[in-house]
Amino acid sequence: MFFVRMLTSTFVTLLILLGTQELFCSKVTTRTNNWRNFRDDYLSASQTCYTLGFTKERRENSLKAKEIIAFDASFSSSMTKIKSGQRLVFALVDENINHGYNARTGVFTAPGSGVFVFQWSTVVTGTHYIQTVIVVNGKKRALNECNTTRANNDSCTRMAVVRLAVGDKVWIECVKDNSAINDYKSSAFTGFRL
Repeated sequence: MFFVRMLTSTFVTLLILLGTQELFCSKVTTRTNNWRNFRDDYLSASQTCYTLGFTKERRENSLKAKEIIAFDASFSSSMTKIKSGQRLVFALVDENINHGYNARTGVFTAPGSGVFVFQWSTVVTGTHYIQTVIVVNGKKRALNECNTTRANNDSCTRMAVVRLAVGDKVWIECVKDNSAINDYKSSAFTGFRL
C-alpha cells in the first residue's frame, strides 16, 4: 500500500512537472533576465552613488578614495632675478587639506592617487616677464608665460589636469633666466583631487 501511494505521488508530481515545464522554464528565463537587468542597474546606480559621494568611502592605498586633498598657497614676497630651473616656493599657505603641499620646498606630494587639477598664477609689472611650467615627477607638463614688455601689468594663469599615484611630486618651475614676480599677493599655486 505504501509503495502504491509513493508511486502514485511520484507519477502525479512527474505529470505536473511535465505539464508545466514550458511555464516553469519561461519563469526561470524571465527571472534570469530580470536578475541580469537588476544587477546591471544596481551596478550602474551603485557607481553613480559612489561618484556623487552618497555611498561609504572606499579605501585607496593609505588614504580614502573620496577624502579631500587640496591646497592653496601664494608668495610671501616679490621675486626678481629668478633663474631658469629654479623652483618657485609659494610659502603662504591658506589651505593644506591632508598635508600634501610643503611650504618650505614648494613641492606637492600626492597623499592619495587620482586625477588632480592644478592651477598657478603669476603677476608681473613694469617691463618684466616670467615663464613657468608645472613639473610632474621631473617632467615638464604645461607652460605659462607672462610678459609686460608692452604693457604695465600682466597676470597669467594656467591650469593642468594630472593623474597621480601616491607619492608623485608636483611643483612649479621657472624656465627663463632673469624672470620676476612683482605682485606676490596675486601669484598663487592651487591644487585639488577631483
